[in-house]
Amino acid sequence: MYVRLPHLQLLFLFPDTATDSFPGIIGSFKSSLTRMLPFFHPFAGKLTYIPSAARAVIDCSASAISEGITFIEAESDLDIRSIAKYGVEDHDTFVQLLPNVTVPELPTVAFAVQVTRFLSGGVALGIAVHHTVADGKGIWQFIEAWASICRTGSVPSAGFIPVHDRAVIKYSGGDEIAKDFIRKVAPNLPKTAAPHHSLQERMQLTKGTFLVDGATIKSWKKEGIHVSPSTFISISARVLVTVASVRGLTNDNGPFFAGFPVDCRSRLNPPINDSYTGNCIAPCFARMTASEVAGPGGFIRACAALKEAVIKANKEPLVGCEGWIDEALKVPAGRAVRFTGSPGFKFYEADFGWGKPDQFKVATLNRDGDVVLVSGKDEGTVEVSVVLPAQHMDAFAKRFLAPFSRI
Repeated sequence: MYVRLPHLQLLFLFPDTATDSFPGIIGSFKSSLTRMLPFFHPFAGKLTYIPSAARAVIDCSASAISEGITFIEAESDLDIRSIAKYGVEDHDTFVQLLPNVTVPELPTVAFAVQVTRFLSGGVALGIAVHHTVADGKGIWQFIEAWASICRTGSVPSAGFIPVHDRAVIKYSGGDEIAKDFIRKVAPNLPKTAAPHHSLQERMQLTKGTFLVDGATIKSWKKEGIHVSPSTFISISARVLVTVASVRGLTNDNGPFFAGFPVDCRSRLNPPINDSYTGNCIAPCFARMTASEVAGPGGFIRACAALKEAVIKANKEPLVGCEGWIDEALKVPAGRAVRFTGSPGFKFYEADFGWGKPDQFKVATLNRDGDVVLVSGKDEGTVEVSVVLPAQHMDAFAKRFLAPFSRI
């Protein structure tokens, strides 16, 4: 279902890294990738369409990987500290620090890297990876292993053997369901469909990243104590209430949706090992009315709806998967918040040998209502990145972390 989507773009900012050591940094990145990619060979492949089989595959044949991965070295006169901060962000600035892998049709690279040296000091690591290769957990496992090899010079222990064979996920009729997904989401392959949002719409969007500290998370959990929300649910419910509020939906009885993925590895019967790095997630949907979320008591109702969706996924994560695309396509524009990521994704732990990043950014959030959650730099904190129209972002920034009475 990800075949038509653009690459995920991840950005690590290291403002205190000495740029006079840049050649050594480049050498470390390249040598560690050379040693690690045999363990994660799908990342070295190309996303390719096979018309005779009506399937998109990750081609890891000798001809597909013969050119190696895309690795770009760049320089920038930007001030890294001006972008390594929280609040509303400049998407166009981030784009300069990421590899451009946009193509009008398949094949396309599965993974690419750009390392940028800032003339005023500091280094940025930009990564583009196609979601067809791995889900969030798989991408984190890849980065964690890469950072470890780069930092220590040693390959992972014999006990660490990532699994890429998708046959470990067993579901009757899975191949036909996958073909049906492609027909619905990308009917013109090998041409990749343009994003449904226009450039003009994208220009009206802004992205902001907000740090939620442990005390705030604890207070939100206390507010929803009758539901016993997890960290993910309490933060997501707070986002839903704030978004619905700033959109002026307090008296709107139309539908309002929350969508988020759940990791199915431990939920399958039988479960599969965490070493599986491909996609093993199921979409969850929580449906409410807008007024239920934006009005009094909306936070508790949002917590309950999100928790109910998780409980359903825990019981039968793949039941009804043939209808996932149809269900997603039914969600009206402007009536949904789409969550990705997890407070358990510790991207700030990615130490490549010159310290942990000062800032981590997900730069591919480019649709109204996109939200990503990752673990913050400090223990117990969570970073929340939100995409909204410019006219709503200021109000969101003021209300999101404010006491409940001020939402």
